[in-house]
Amino acid sequence: MTDTPDSKAGTLLVASHIKPWSDSNNNERIDKFNGLLLTPNLDKAFDRGYITFDKSGGIIISSQLNSPLGFGITNELNIPVNKLNQKHFEYLDFHRKRIFISED
Repeated sequence: MTDTPDSKAGTLLVASHIKPWSDSNNNERIDKFNGLLLTPNLDKAFDRGYITFDKSGGIIISSQLNSPLGFGITNELNIPVNKLNQKHFEYLDFHRKRIFISED
């Protein structure tokens, strides 16, 4: 994620909790592995459950998101697996099961 371009005024990335603050205990709230750096459009879609990430860092897009391409969200987006730790995957598992709006 360090290859992401920045603006002259500061970062364009948003620190996003994987397991939401409201669902986390005090340790999880400050756990560095309970976070991802995302662009604002991905952050909002992630928080609302319209996208999540699989065990290899690949994006999963909910069928409930109308026109994902209009938001710059494509199936080619991913988080490089070497940027993720096993603890990230534990939080992402929670996100896939409890936050993501699945097809069923």
